[in-house]
Order: sequence, then C-alpha cells, then structure tokens
Amino acid sequence: MKYQIIIDEEIKEMAAEAVAQGRILNLKNDIVFKSFFSKECEESAYCRRKMLSAVIGRAVTETKVLNPEILPTRTDGKFPRLDIHCRLDDGSEVDVEIQNSMYQDDQIKRSIYYAASLTHNALTSGDQYALLPHVYQIMFMDFSVVKDDRLHHSYTFKERENHEELSDIVQIHYIELPKIADILKKPAEELSELEFWGILIMSDEKPNARALLSKLAARQEELDMAQALLNTMSRNQQEWENQYGYERFVHDCVSREKYAFSQGERKRALETAQRMLATQLGTIEQIADITQLPLSEIQQLR
Repeated sequence: MKYQIIIDEEIKEMAAEAVAQGRILNLKNDIVFKSFFSKECEESAYCRRKMLSAVIGRAVTETKVLNPEILPTRTDGKFPRLDIHCRLDDGSEVDVEIQNSMYQDDQIKRSIYYAASLTHNALTSGDQYALLPHVYQIMFMDFSVVKDDRLHHSYTFKERENHEELSDIVQIHYIELPKIADILKKPAEELSELEFWGILIMSDEKPNARALLSKLAARQEELDMAQALLNTMSRNQQEWENQYGYERFVHDCVSREKYAFSQGERKRALETAQRMLATQLGTIEQIADITQLPLSEIQQLR
C-alpha cells in the first residue's frame, strides 16, 4: 500500500489559520525539526552548531548540510528524507533524526543499521581506511529505550569484559525526550546545554517549558537565535502545510497498521476456531471465549 503526503485545500486552510493566529510550529514534528536545523541561514546554522556541540561534546565551528531538501514535490507520494546529514569542520559525518513512537520497534537495531550505512558511505572505492572520518548517529526520540532517568546516552565500540574502548570513531547517541519532564524541575542555572535543546524541542508539549527557557540567562544568545528562527518559520504558511501534511501522513500510517493488525488477528482467530471445530476441542461457547469471536460467527463456521 502506497503512503502519501498530500497537501490539499483543507491543509492549506488550516495552515493559513495557524499563521493568522500567530501560533508556533511544533519542533517535535519531523519536518519542522529538519527545516529548523537544516536551513541555509545564519540562525539555523548557529542552532545546528550549538545543538551538535552539545550532543557530541566538543565545539563544532562549521557544518554543511548534505541533504537540505524536505518536500521537493509534496503531492507525488514520495517519502521525504527527514534526517539531517551533515559534514563537520573536521570532516566528521553526522546523521541527526527525530523519531516518534511510530518507529520505536527495534530502535536499537535501527540506529545500528543507520550508523553502519553512514560509515559505509563515508569512503569511496579506493580510499584508504585511515581516511575514515568520525561518524555520529544522533537520535532524538519521543520515547525511552534505556531504563534510567538520564536524558543522553552515547555508545562506542568497547571490549566486553574490561570495557576498554576499541575506538570512538563510530558513535550512537540517544536523546530520550520524555525524560525532559524531570529536567523541568531543575533550577534554570543548573541546566546543561543539551538539556536546553531538549526543552526547546519539547516546549510545544510542555506548558512550563517556555517559562523555564525564559529564565536561561546563561543561554540567552542560543534562545534568541532559536526563537527568532522558530518565529520566522511560524509565519510561513508552507512550513505549516508541511507540518500538518506530515501529521496527517503519520496518522494514516498508524491507522493502516492498526487495521492490518486487527485484520491479521481476526484471520488467526478464525483459523483457530476452525481447527477447534474440526477436532471437536470444546463447545462453541468455549471456542468463542478462547478466540474472542462472536458466538453467532462460531455457529456459522460450524
């Protein structure tokens, strides 16, 4: 089944209304997130550098987005690339993604696969392995994978027994956004730079997040740049069309998957009922209870 992102008249009207009401875009939306951090403007470049510096733990002075496109043709049914693929000042390759709960199944394997792909594509045929750059796979996730209260986890290659690091040339970073709820209780002056970006991304969902952001005097420049960019984007109708179009797309994907799952469950229940009837394993009442099918349907099968 073909999933499509369609920008129809209803979406356009909703977008125009959002602009007229002065509303602010949601940074947790995949398309808004990519647009915010991949634009070719001073504010976006600044926010991108500061966010990446906060995640990887070193100053990033220059970034080049290698895939800035978002929705080149928004009605042709093609799935847009929503990751942010960057090259840093030292040649390092970075892939940044925001993952919603729709994609939380096998998230660990997913991130390993993405990091492996990024590593594989960092060299071309004939390049020496010594030229392999650092690779950073960064996942901002709207769900939790690690069972603790830490916002940020980073992983490298280590020896199993003594945990000696083999290399940090490939790094996978998880930023688990639901853990922001506890961070919002901290005094503003104690927040780390990465916590600042996490709170900013979640500010549309957490009512007290913006109040906390306003107190971050130590990060006033970051806040000014981020708010200026987000405000500019929020006055652009196409940005809202992209947000609403993608939200509908995700809703359609989830609905179709749930429908397919329920249809699969029903098929398996019917098969079970047929086997039980054929082998006379229980009364029709017992079969209905076990399969959760209506009694009338079991009677018809019989």
